Amino acid sequence: MKRIITGLLLSCCTTYVHAQDLAGFRTSNYAGVNSVFYNPASIANSRYRFDVNVFAVNVGVSNNQLKYKLSDIGSSFNEDTLKNQLFGQNAGLTKALVNLGVHAPSVMFNVGKFSFAVTSRVRMVTNVTDLDGKLADKVINDFSNDPNLPYKIASDNNMRVSMNGWAEIGASVAREVLAVGPHHLKAGITLKYLAGAGNGTINIDKLHATLDVDQVKEDAYLTDAKGAIGMNFAGFSVSDFDVNDLTKFTGRGFGIDLGAVYEYRPGADQNYKYRVGLSLLDAGKIKYERDVTRSGTFAINIPAGQQFAFSNLDGVSLDNYKAELTKYPQYFQASKDNDRDKYSVSLPTTLRIDGDYHIHNAFYVNLDVQFALSSGKNKPYNAQYFNAFSITPRYDGKIFGFFLPISYNELSKLNAGASFRVGPLFVGSGSVLTALMGSSHQVDGFIGIHIGGLARKAAK
Repeated sequence: MKRIITGLLLSCCTTYVHAQDLAGFRTSNYAGVNSVFYNPASIANSRYRFDVNVFAVNVGVSNNQLKYKLSDIGSSFNEDTLKNQLFGQNAGLTKALVNLGVHAPSVMFNVGKFSFAVTSRVRMVTNVTDLDGKLADKVINDFSNDPNLPYKIASDNNMRVSMNGWAEIGASVAREVLAVGPHHLKAGITLKYLAGAGNGTINIDKLHATLDVDQVKEDAYLTDAKGAIGMNFAGFSVSDFDVNDLTKFTGRGFGIDLGAVYEYRPGADQNYKYRVGLSLLDAGKIKYERDVTRSGTFAINIPAGQQFAFSNLDGVSLDNYKAELTKYPQYFQASKDNDRDKYSVSLPTTLRIDGDYHIHNAFYVNLDVQFALSSGKNKPYNAQYFNAFSITPRYDGKIFGFFLPISYNELSKLNAGASFRVGPLFVGSGSVLTALMGSSHQVDGFIGIHIGGLARKAAK
């Protein structure tokens, strides 16, 4: 069991990606078709007649326990460091987020007063929520001679690890809907077809138990335990996950993004002095055929004086936990809905508000606020993001742009990064400066290429 849990947790905790994709660059007036992912209205009356995203990827690490320094970033990812900081004796509730985004070929173009975009992305979101660090430490490490045993577990949280992967094809339309003097209003919508690669979730809810060791058998066990444990699977295998599994689709659904942008343009040159955007992103669900052979929920009831040995789960993969727990009905009572064969996973829905102020020439400053609207508290298989805000001063010229995103979020707290674009290339990080100057709970980076044709008389 130690090997299984260690592998699961460490594999999650070495691929965390923060939700703030394309930090800094996404605020640019020259982000092209990539801007539609953050507000579909942004492509209306844009800098470009057309724009093609060739490829872009955003990847990184984010959690609330482990810290990184750029000077020793390599050692931060060894197994001992991860286990000690994420699940050590002094660790509290561990939280983490995965949000890998691969922006595949996408195109934006104008037809009359309308702007259109056809986009494609592959995404992966993994959430680790309220995991008891001390409990994980007891399970992962050798504690046969631990003086702190027996260890009392009294958790009122729903500890959970969930993984979601899907691809999406989007069709967007936007236009300027109001122009009265210096006041301009744009609106846009994106409809998305969602192809689910899979969902895998394991959660332990409100566990109250005693963890101890049988010194004769040298075997850890649970006793006097109450709570619940659940597994939910569709599509890919969690125990034997391969990145190619993200191209094998087993679920389907639809999503929608909505956006509006107000611009105040007081001059004859149509340069905006300030801009305010509002967008609702990732509203939608993916429907899956639930793999009932792997999925199930069990009430835990191990009386005082009786023991459930962890060795019973040695060599058992997470995909086979349901079958194994079914062998012990005296301790794990199966839920009546374990044969339910369909369920829906919500996308990580967010509400975003951003304001952009034109200081002078090509100098701007942007304020962006993100509110997370989806939660996995009652449905642990749902994908979710965190509340966050950022301030990004930038130089945003036609050929060259430089961005300094400073952000704060509920998970990794304060971060500072840098990004730039030169011609078709854009590259950066939302946390590189924090990691360089000290330590950060987040390490991330992105790189991409897009090719566009500038409008002859685009609004500024």
